[in-house]
Amino acid sequence: MTLSTPNTSSSELRRATALAALFATPGLIGTVHAQEATKDANQAGEPGKAAPASKDTVKLDDVVVLGEATKQISSPKYTEPVLNTPQTIVVIPSDVYAQQGAVTLSDVLRNTPGITFAAGEGGGASATAGDAFYMRGFDATNNIFVDGVRDVGAYSRDVYNTESVEVAKGTGGTDIGRGGPTGYINIVTKRPRFENFNAGTVAYGLDEVTSGSTQRVTLDVNRTVDASPIKGTAVRVSLMGQDSDVLGRDTADSKAWGVTPSLAFGLGTPFRAFFSYQHEEMNNIPDYGMPSPAFPGYTSTPMPPPIASTNFYGFTSDYDDTTHDGFLARFESEFAPDFVLSNTTRYSAVQRNAIVTAPGTSPSSYVPATGLLTRSRQGNKRDTDIFTNQTNLVGKFSTGPVFHDFSTGLEVIRETAYQPAFGSITITPIPVQSPNPAATPNGTPARTGAWTDGQTDTFAAYFNDTLKFSEKWLVSAGLRLDSYNTDYVSVAANGVATPASADDDLFSWKGGIVFKPVPAGSIYASYGVSFRPPGTDFALSTAAGNQNNPATDPQETTNAELGVKWDFFKSRLQATAALFNTENENTVFTDPVLGPVAAGKQTVRGIELGLSGRINDDWLLYGGFAYLDSSVDVGTAAQVSYGLPLIPKYSGNVWTTYRVNTKLTLGGGFNYQGETNRLQNTAGVSVTMPSYWLFNALASYQVNSHLVLRFNINNLFDEQYVRSFNNNGGRFSFGTPRTYLLTAEFKF
Repeated sequence: MTLSTPNTSSSELRRATALAALFATPGLIGTVHAQEATKDANQAGEPGKAAPASKDTVKLDDVVVLGEATKQISSPKYTEPVLNTPQTIVVIPSDVYAQQGAVTLSDVLRNTPGITFAAGEGGGASATAGDAFYMRGFDATNNIFVDGVRDVGAYSRDVYNTESVEVAKGTGGTDIGRGGPTGYINIVTKRPRFENFNAGTVAYGLDEVTSGSTQRVTLDVNRTVDASPIKGTAVRVSLMGQDSDVLGRDTADSKAWGVTPSLAFGLGTPFRAFFSYQHEEMNNIPDYGMPSPAFPGYTSTPMPPPIASTNFYGFTSDYDDTTHDGFLARFESEFAPDFVLSNTTRYSAVQRNAIVTAPGTSPSSYVPATGLLTRSRQGNKRDTDIFTNQTNLVGKFSTGPVFHDFSTGLEVIRETAYQPAFGSITITPIPVQSPNPAATPNGTPARTGAWTDGQTDTFAAYFNDTLKFSEKWLVSAGLRLDSYNTDYVSVAANGVATPASADDDLFSWKGGIVFKPVPAGSIYASYGVSFRPPGTDFALSTAAGNQNNPATDPQETTNAELGVKWDFFKSRLQATAALFNTENENTVFTDPVLGPVAAGKQTVRGIELGLSGRINDDWLLYGGFAYLDSSVDVGTAAQVSYGLPLIPKYSGNVWTTYRVNTKLTLGGGFNYQGETNRLQNTAGVSVTMPSYWLFNALASYQVNSHLVLRFNINNLFDEQYVRSFNNNGGRFSFGTPRTYLLTAEFKF
C-alpha cells in the first residue's frame, strides 16, 4: 500500500497517522490501514479523509497506523508524542466517554484517578454549578484550557463539541503560566474535516427513585465547499439541546442548548485558517445539596428522623442561568520544511446570574430538639471574559550530532471579572425531613450596591526543546517568563472604593531526561517549577495573612517525577507508571472555619499507574490507579495529622469494551475512591467522605452502517455515596443513584 500526503513534516505525519486510528471504526480505537483512515495531516488533530494529491505530493512507504498509544498531544508547545514526553499525560478520546454517555467535563474526568470533585460556583453541590475539582491534592478549577487557551468562568462545560480531553499532571508553569501546581486540563474541540458527513445522538435516561428523566439531542454536520475559490474549504456545525432533570434529586433540573459553527480554509495546503464561534445557554434550577443531618454517620441528641436522599432544599423559583460565548481564529503556515508558524486568537465571555437557596452550614442551622432546619437565599452574578493571542513556532534543526525539536512563542492575555454583591435572606425554618420546594420564599436577595472588579494582563514568552543525542537518549527542557499585572477594586455599599494591585515577573522551568531501551518504551526523570502569585483568581486583599495580599510571595511549586511508559500489542496499548513528589511552598491555608492558617509547605507524594488503548482490534482497555499521601508542616494539630483536604489516598478507574461480533459490543467498568477528608468543623473534627465503588455496564448494537443503539446502566449496584462537600463541609451532595440511559447514535 502506498500513502500519499501533502509535503509535511515528519512530526505532523506522525501526529496525523496516530490520530486517524482513533476514528477508523465508529466507537472503536484500533489498527487500520493508513489509506482508509488517514486524515489531512494539517488539521491539527482532526480525523478525516486523505487530502487530494497535488504536485507537492510525496510517496511514502507502506505505513501501519498505530493506535492511541502513540498519540501526539494537540498543543504545539509539546515537541514529542506522549510516549517520549517525561510527564504523566492522560488523553481521553471522545470514543471512550461517548460510550459512557458522558456529557460534561466533570463526567469525562472520572476516567483518570487522583481527581476529587468539590462544590461548584458559590458552593453549588451538583455538576450544574460548574466544573470544580482538585487534582493530585491541589485546586485545579481555574486550570482549564480550550485548544491550548485558558478558559475562565465557573460553568459546566459540555462536551458535545469536544474531540478529546487532555490531562497534563505535574507542574504546568512552562505550558500555561501562573497557577497549576499539579497540572491542567485541555479540551480539544472539533474542527472541520475534508469530508462530508452527518452524525448525531438522541438519548433518554431515567432513574428508579424519582419521576425525573433526561432528554438530549446532538448533531454534527460537516461539508466540504467545492465552490470556494480557496482550496481545502470545509464547514462544520455542532448542535446540542438538553432538557433534563437531575437524576436522583427532586425538583433540580438542567436545560441547555448550544451551537458551534466552524470554518476551515486551506486543508491540505501549506497555509491553513480555522474560525469557530461557540454559543451556549444553560438554565438550571440549582441544587445546593443536603444538610449535615443527612450525612452518613451523623450523630446528635436526639437523632433526626430519616431524611430522603432525594430531598431538595431550594425553591422552584430558584434559578442559575449561564451564557457562554467563545470565538477562535487560528492561522497556520508551513513556510519552510520542518517549520510551522501559527497564531491563535480566542475570546471567551461567561455571564452567570443566579438566585439560590442552600441549607445553612453553621451549627445553629439545625436544631436537634425541634428537627427544624434554617436555610439562606443568596444571589450571585459574575461576568468573566478573557482575550488571548498566541504566536507559536515549531521546527527542527541540528547542532552537530544533536537533533532538536523545538517550540517557542509569545502569549498576550487579558482576563477580567466583575461581581456585584447581594444581600442574604434567612428562610423560615422547616422540618429537615420535609422541605417544600413549591412554597413561596419569604424574600428575594437584592444587590447591596457593593461590587468588585478585577483585571489581569499577562505577557509571556516561552521556549521548549527536545534534544535527541541518539535513538536511546532524549533530553527535554522548557522555560517560560510571565510578566503580569493585576488591578483590583472593591467598592463598598456606601461607595467607598479600596483599590489594590500586584505585578511581578515569574520564571517557570522544567527539564527531563528520557532513556529508550527499545523504540516502544521510555524511562524518564523530570523536575519542574511553577508559581501561583497573589491575584491569580482576579481578587486581591489587604488583609494580613491572606494568600491574595499583594505583599505575599507567590506560591512556589516543585514537582519531581520518575516514570516509565511502554507500548504493547504493536503500539495499540500503552502502560504507564510514575512516582512523583510535589511541594507547594509560601502557602497560606484558608480554613473556612478557622480563617487563614500559615501552612508553610504542602507536600503530596504518590504513585500513578495507567493503561490506555486496546489489546486487539476488538478489545479496548482504559484505566488508572493513584496513591496520594499529603502533609502540611504548619497548622493545627488536626491539619498536620490529616494533611491536605479532598485527597483520597487511593483511587482508580477501569473502562473496557469487547466487540463480540460485527454487531454486538459489551463492556463496563468501575470507579473507586477511598476515604477523603474534608476541612475541620467548628469542633475541630475532620469531616470524612466515605469510600465508594461505582460499577457501570454497557451494551451496544450496530443495527446497520448508519445506526448504533447503546444502553448504559450507571451505578449498577445502586451505591449511595457522597460526591462532594461545599467549602466548609457543612453541606454535601449525594452522588447519582442507579440510572439507565438509552442512546441512538447515527451517522450518514
